[in-house]
Amino acid sequence: LIIFLIGIKVFPYIKNIFLLLFKISLPFLISFAIAFSFEPLIARLELKKINRKVTIFVIVVLFIIFIYLFIKFIIPNFLIQLEKLLKMLPDYLNRIGEFIDVINKKLNRLSIDFTIDYSKIENYLVGKIGENVGKISTFLQKIFSYTITILTAPILAIYFMIDYKKIEEKIKYFLMNKEKMHIYKMLSKIKESTRQYIKGVLLVMVIFILVSSFVFLLIGVDYAFLFGIIIGVTDIIPYLGPYLGGSIVVLLTFISNPHKALFVLLSIVILQFIESNFLVPKIQSKTMETSPIIVIFSVILFGELFGILGMIIAVPLEKIVEIIIRTYLEYKKI
Repeated sequence: LIIFLIGIKVFPYIKNIFLLLFKISLPFLISFAIAFSFEPLIARLELKKINRKVTIFVIVVLFIIFIYLFIKFIIPNFLIQLEKLLKMLPDYLNRIGEFIDVINKKLNRLSIDFTIDYSKIENYLVGKIGENVGKISTFLQKIFSYTITILTAPILAIYFMIDYKKIEEKIKYFLMNKEKMHIYKMLSKIKESTRQYIKGVLLVMVIFILVSSFVFLLIGVDYAFLFGIIIGVTDIIPYLGPYLGGSIVVLLTFISNPHKALFVLLSIVILQFIESNFLVPKIQSKTMETSPIIVIFSVILFGELFGILGMIIAVPLEKIVEIIIRTYLEYKKI
């Protein structure tokens, strides 16, 4: 992986070829991921003598309803709070300036030869805000370039869900004929680990968004829903994510509602404690357990390769690489 990363940096055209192949295969990857995620539910209902196509039809209808509700209620609320926050940013920057002035005055009273230059901090913050706003607009433009993918992926997903069992059986039959059962076992391990991770991460994220938003509402913090989404989404990034999301929320609360920042910090610490000690062990199995050092290394590496998406999918990708290497070493021994 490191060699691949160096190759991309040294030879930019490799990255262009890789991105082109990724863009072509993206609708198939998304549609297969949807089918892959829903397969356990479909298989369970099939055991209860419910027709596969009927189950898929119900899933599609429920998915359309969910998308409609998401677009109608959740996105507008998120955008309203985000717009409100962006409008208040100049005022918040002034508050930071006033706070730093107070610190400088206290330092002068104590005869400490040190002052904080707020103009540099302000220039840095304004630059970062502008940079991130630019990234968001670029991301939105990219979404329009993936219109075909967005439209075709759900349709392809239906076909994948219908034929999922046939595809799996054909792969098994092909590998058995070629006497490659070790590859089939490897794919089975990858399937189990990936499915467990997807289920666990999505469930933890939804719980975290809902619970943290509710807690922030009880505290009376501005942008409670927006902060809840930040906490839930950044929590997907292993080890580093909770610190990243928590620091953003505490900082923004300190600027907008300084007297409530301590309560927000305490609530985030308590939520993280509950998540790491009770929620994750219950939801995610031991199939995804890996050394924290390897996980952090994977987050940095895949983040460099694929950006934020790479950081989010670092754990399953690392686990897939680990399973492939272990299978290869076991096969060599045999």
